[in-house]
Amino acid sequence: MIAEEVVFDKSFICVAHDPEARMLRLKWKGYAKPQDFRECLSFILAYVRNNDIEYCFSDLKFMSTILPQDEEWATRFWYPRLAGTALRKHAVVSSLDFLNNAAMRRIVGSPSAPNGFETRFFVDSNQAMDWLDA
Repeated sequence: MIAEEVVFDKSFICVAHDPEARMLRLKWKGYAKPQDFRECLSFILAYVRNNDIEYCFSDLKFMSTILPQDEEWATRFWYPRLAGTALRKHAVVSSLDFLNNAAMRRIVGSPSAPNGFETRFFVDSNQAMDWLDA
C-alpha cells in the first residue's frame, strides 16, 4: 500500500496524490487570491495530465467565493482542458459559501464544460468517495 503524498500545500488548499488509486484529493481551506487560484488550478491540470489521474475528489466545503474573472477563466480555460486527460470521475463536496457553490456549478455546467469525464456534487464526503469507488 502506497501512502498519499502531498504535492501542493498552501494556506488555501492542500492537494494530495494517491498513486495506487490514481486519485487526486483537493481540500480547500479558504480564500485564494486570483493569482494563487490560477496558479493552483494550473498546477492541478498539469499534475492530472502528467500522472494519468483518473479520479479527483474536491472538498470545497471551506472554499470562499471566487471573483467573476476567475470564474470566467476557470470556465473558458481550465475546466475544458481537463477533457484531454485521463480523468474519468470528479466528485465535488459543495462549499458552505453559497456564492462559491453557485460559481462552481456554473463552471461545471457551462457549454464549454468537458464531456470526457463525469462530475457530481455531494454534501457528504463519504457519499462522494463511495461514488468514486463505484
